[in-house]
Amino acid sequence: MEAHNTGMWLRRARAVGTAVLVVAYPLVSYRANVARHAEPFDVLFAFVPLLALSFGAAWTGRPRGFWLTAWGAACLVLWRYRAPIAAHYSWVYLVEDVAMLLLLCSVFARTLGPSRTPLVSRLSLLVHGSLSPFLVRYTRRVTQVWAALFGAMAIASLLLFLVAGVRVWALYANALAWPIMILVFVGEYLVRRVVVPPEERAGFLQVVFAGRRHWHNLMAGERRAARHIPQ
Repeated sequence: MEAHNTGMWLRRARAVGTAVLVVAYPLVSYRANVARHAEPFDVLFAFVPLLALSFGAAWTGRPRGFWLTAWGAACLVLWRYRAPIAAHYSWVYLVEDVAMLLLLCSVFARTLGPSRTPLVSRLSLLVHGSLSPFLVRYTRRVTQVWAALFGAMAIASLLLFLVAGVRVWALYANALAWPIMILVFVGEYLVRRVVVPPEERAGFLQVVFAGRRHWHNLMAGERRAARHIPQ
């Protein structure tokens, strides 16, 4: 019971920390990139998402000691070269923004290859157990839309930074990117309610909870998913 409670509180703390980071990162990023002189905290904060993700990967990696040592060494390198990094801090934010968008693009795009199960199809399988031919085609199209969206947003971010300047790019990356993704998500949900039959349609919370419960199967369950995809 004690171990269960500890695990529950750790999950809640991680969820709260993630929520705080999601809200704080764009605010700090925008302030740093439009200010004439960035504060040291603003510069170091640019690496928080990358360090958090890499720490999680190092903690679950094997051998754990090796990867945690490598993570600590990377932190020391960042600290050692903090002065030149501070002189080009806008580039740090740009690289993280473009890299994250390209990562999301690849997560969706790599499931669209031959004999692969599209990511959105896998998510639908978690809810329905099997897919009709229509839902197979629809979920493939939705996966293509998300892959194209993240790829286009990465290109737009880079072009705005290089052509329009840091201020315009900061406004796009920190104030407009999330609303664009939310609009696409809501738009797809509205389209789904119109074109997908009610018996094949899942509710929003149902999809979210299914993806959360079966995250590892969603990302790695290619063999299990392929069994239920009509050929």
